[in-house]
Parts: sequence; structure tokens; C-alpha cells
Amino acid sequence: MTIEELQRMKQADIMQADREQLADIDSIEIDRSKSVPARIRGYLEQVKNPFLVKSGEYILKFSYADCDKDMDDRMVEYVSRMSKIRC
Repeated sequence: MTIEELQRMKQADIMQADREQLADIDSIEIDRSKSVPARIRGYLEQVKNPFLVKSGEYILKFSYADCDKDMDDRMVEYVSRMSKIRC
């Protein structure tokens, strides 16, 4: 994914989102035996848009605070949490 693609995804309007095109966050599988970069890559391949997903009947839009942590840091934290939840 390029920075331009991520910016476009970040700008996606939740009200215009096609529910059928969104990944269901509940069906995402994280292979905990892989390295963190491989887990992130696998997550992004499954979810397609890390900012806009669905969970059941709900559409969720993620945003990230403007702080010292960048997108990579946040994705590592998120994937780490998800891998612990899916034990």
C-alpha cells in the first residue's frame, strides 16, 4: 500500500460505504506464528482498508490520534491485540 492509497482510504465516507465490499473484522484471521511485519501484511491483505470495516451489521471507521506513534506503531498494537483475542 502506498501513502496515497492510505490517504484515500482514510478519507472514505462511512455514509457512502458499500457494506458488501467491506471486510468483516470478525472473520479476520491472524497467524501468530508469523513475524509482526508478516502479520500486518496478512491483516492488510484481508481487510483491504484499515480505516473502514464492518462488524456484523455495523460499519466501523478507525482513526488514529496525532501523536508520536505512527500508522505502523498503531497497526502493530492492533494486530497484537487481535492475535491475543483470537487465541
